[in-house]
Amino acid sequence: MLTIQFEDSSLCEAFYNQLLKSMDTYGGVQHVISIEKIENHTNLCINFSALTGEEKSKRTRIASIFTNMTIQKVLPIWFEQLLREGFHYEDTYEIEAIVEHARDLLLNAKDAISLDMDIIKIQKEMFLLYDQFLEEAVRFSFDSFLRFRLREIKEKLTEVLEKAIDEYKLEHSYQIMVQTCRDYLKDHPPRIHTVHLYVDQEITMVDMDGAKITSKRFEKWLTKELNFEDPLPISERVVGPLVCIAPQKIIVYPNRHYEGLIQSLLTIFEERVELREDGMRKSY
Repeated sequence: MLTIQFEDSSLCEAFYNQLLKSMDTYGGVQHVISIEKIENHTNLCINFSALTGEEKSKRTRIASIFTNMTIQKVLPIWFEQLLREGFHYEDTYEIEAIVEHARDLLLNAKDAISLDMDIIKIQKEMFLLYDQFLEEAVRFSFDSFLRFRLREIKEKLTEVLEKAIDEYKLEHSYQIMVQTCRDYLKDHPPRIHTVHLYVDQEITMVDMDGAKITSKRFEKWLTKELNFEDPLPISERVVGPLVCIAPQKIIVYPNRHYEGLIQSLLTIFEERVELREDGMRKSY
């Protein structure tokens, strides 16, 4: 009989329910798994001898379930602890947002962000620790196992959080920029009604009379609040100048290499943007 002691009864019940579900999937019998509450902790009991299959196969099955459940239930708890204790975050909204970024970084590798740890490495490392431990243990504390056996995995998550914090700050800055632009557009009438934006090897703005809109023309309109594209030269800026012009309509002739810019324009100007591809009209 394997007995695992949990300090958190709700966590114990979550593992218990998942074991029942998985054992049923694998053709096991539910009566071999039980929970018992004793004073200030809850025990999860697994009768290994009553499980079907070879000893190694049974241990592997349990180790896999515990690995997946630990990743699902414990990793978010670790992320929050590290953010509060190591990075001194207190705001619940910020913590939840950063944890979501961290989870995304682990699940979806990004070429621009280098990480030593990903979800596959965590799964492999954690599974081996569970598998080895279950071979020897008859009774153990789950919380102690997390604290000591999985300590190195938890420490490695710091790097993931550092990258997640960077991503969160970038997104937060982007959202502030978007809102600043929308507020400006709401409070200012159009200086030029329609702007044609040609996005190719270079980006060109043309007014409705076909005259090129040069930096000298919009430089006097560009306010400090719209100067977020600094330190780019004014002649290479796009979003700030367009916002200070506040056109009623922007007709964009897009290039795939500028998808990020196009998306930002759609986010800021919304229904004011019209995309034209190969001479055909396409509205968003």
